[in-house]
Amino acid sequence: MVYNRSELYLVLIIQNNSGIDFEIDYLDVFKVNGNSGRKASFQKLWMEVLYKQDWPSKVKDGQSKRFVYVLPKFVLGVNERLQLELREMKGSRRLVLIKKTFHGGN
Repeated sequence: MVYNRSELYLVLIIQNNSGIDFEIDYLDVFKVNGNSGRKASFQKLWMEVLYKQDWPSKVKDGQSKRFVYVLPKFVLGVNERLQLELREMKGSRRLVLIKKTFHGGN
């Protein structure tokens, strides 16, 4: 994750070791605050993606794909985390990744 002026660049790699190809439906990015067990204190905000570079539509078994998501610049608060949700097209696989803190470079 790197900051550049008013943008945040997320450099991501998807590696598939599942035994079958993974056809990607979507990857959403959220800023999450609170505990999902306590609905009154839980907030999940969808983050707009400004640009995607080298976005893969499929990751074949045994391969990895590297790509970049560009988002508007933001900073996570003490109790906030970044959550990525990757969903398989025409399938039931869903992967949720949570990053609690990060430090951007210049």
